Amino acid sequence: MKKIVIVAILIIAISITIYYQVNNTIPVHVVNVNRKNLPIYLNLSGTLSFAKKIELYPKVSGIVKEIKVKVGDKVKKGEILAVIEADDLKKQIEQLKNLIDLVKISSALTSINPQLSGVKISPEQIKTLENYYYSLNELYKERIIKSPIDGIIGKINIAPGESVKANQNSIDFNNLLGNFSSLLSMFNLSLPNNNPAFVIIDPKSLVAVLRVDENNILRIKEGQEAKINVDALDQNPWQGKVSSINRIPSLNKDGSYAYEITIPLPQLGERLFEGMNISATINIGIKKDVLTIPLNAVLFKEGKTYVFLYENGKAKEKEVIIGDMTLDEIEVKEGLKEGNLVIISPLDKLSNNAKVKLLQ
Repeated sequence: MKKIVIVAILIIAISITIYYQVNNTIPVHVVNVNRKNLPIYLNLSGTLSFAKKIELYPKVSGIVKEIKVKVGDKVKKGEILAVIEADDLKKQIEQLKNLIDLVKISSALTSINPQLSGVKISPEQIKTLENYYYSLNELYKERIIKSPIDGIIGKINIAPGESVKANQNSIDFNNLLGNFSSLLSMFNLSLPNNNPAFVIIDPKSLVAVLRVDENNILRIKEGQEAKINVDALDQNPWQGKVSSINRIPSLNKDGSYAYEITIPLPQLGERLFEGMNISATINIGIKKDVLTIPLNAVLFKEGKTYVFLYENGKAKEKEVIIGDMTLDEIEVKEGLKEGNLVIISPLDKLSNNAKVKLLQ
């Protein structure tokens, strides 16, 4: 009887042990570590900007008579934007014409009788006055402000009835007119700089401006393909290529440096606005014949990276050195070899040496 009881107890104990072991074995999914060509991408962020913005300054002083456009209007090259009443310049031109006539009369009288004039007048000086008269007439035409390009009005800084000052460099009348400089001081058109009357943007010049850190900038080359995502658009991504790389860095808020690269997006110029936020993925090449595993197989702990290997029914924690990655794969530089079985799920239930079984 005692033997029967002992045997029964042993059977129960073995059954409990088997049940415990079976029910504490974690089913897992695994993948083989293999070699493949890994496309390499950089994920960047930035903003949109118009590379071609034309600032139009008044070339004559006067009163704004009329503005024919508003912000956001599309304009054609040569289209009239505004008209300025340049009455002072008109008077200057008339006075200069009278002076030229007077100088010619004085020169003629001097040639007849040199004692009739106290100022010696040369033909070259008369020619200089005539050239200046011609220049002022050409300048007077600039009272009509026209668009130099096909584009969109981005900003207007003048208003009808407002007084504007010409934006131009000082004219050195002493060198230009010699003995006549004192007579022409009234024609000095040197005036202080001011804001542009108009800012015209070329919508076809829209570019994505992306910032790249110093560790990756040498991997960027002109012509590399990129996919651009505009935060404000539902339709994404948009295709483009790197067109320029700025070799002079700018300072980030955290004190580090970044280099700006640009990607033209002319197809979006009439739909979007400068300053909009974007993200981009740039294909910077392919790494050939490298060990790869799924990105979701990697664990990060205390500044190191680990994976769980499947070995003889157990999960073995293994430290690895990783390299480049894509959205779903990562390069393994050290720690694994081709053919290893790496567990990809469920990682949150695993510990080192935990009993596991393969799911078919």
